[in-house]
Amino acid sequence: IKPYRQRSKKPLFLLIGAAVLCVAVAAAFVLFHKETVRQETYQKSLLVLSDEERLRPVSRANPMDKTEVPPLEDCEGVKVHAAVADSLRAMCRAAKQQGVTLRVTDGYVSFDEQQKRYEENLAAFVKNPAYTQVRAQAAAQRVVPEAGCSEAQTGLFVEFDVSDARAKAFAERECIHYGFIRRYDDNKEDITHMQANAAAYRYVGREDAEKMRAFDMCLEEYKDYVDSQTFVTML
Repeated sequence: IKPYRQRSKKPLFLLIGAAVLCVAVAAAFVLFHKETVRQETYQKSLLVLSDEERLRPVSRANPMDKTEVPPLEDCEGVKVHAAVADSLRAMCRAAKQQGVTLRVTDGYVSFDEQQKRYEENLAAFVKNPAYTQVRAQAAAQRVVPEAGCSEAQTGLFVEFDVSDARAKAFAERECIHYGFIRRYDDNKEDITHMQANAAAYRYVGREDAEKMRAFDMCLEEYKDYVDSQTFVTML
């Protein structure tokens, strides 16, 4: 008769350990997936521009805070608000299809960088003996606003190289179909308080861009119009 040998419990422990490990890995995967979905949902929410963001004129009367930094994306050699990157690419692609090179020369500018640009611009005006300090500041503001007062901080503002007549004409003609408007027109300086700039464009969304052209309104005028319509609707 063979002596009785107690069966080893090692295989059972290994099975239990493997099961626990599998459960832990599965739980970790579920948590990771949930966090990934949460982050993706959050990122997508940042790409949805509210009416207030799209139609907000930025100026000394309506400045941006230093902490207001949009979600950014590299596009056409500059950084822009991620929500407008596809529209900007589509506009440049359409220009290329027509044999036009539409080059983006400037996009998002941080608060600190904007202040640096303003001070450099102001220094140039101050050196001009025709300007007093006060006049120099006023003139500088109309060309390169100080930090917080420039729409470049929104990420919705871009400048194109319009030195080529065909590129200039394409931008002016086609911009609204991609949600952009020419921001500082020649006949709107008294309203925008900015020097006319054929290179400066601002994203407002296609529907509003088309309406602004139809109404011959700059952003300040259109924002007032939209606000007045909202007020009437609330009555």
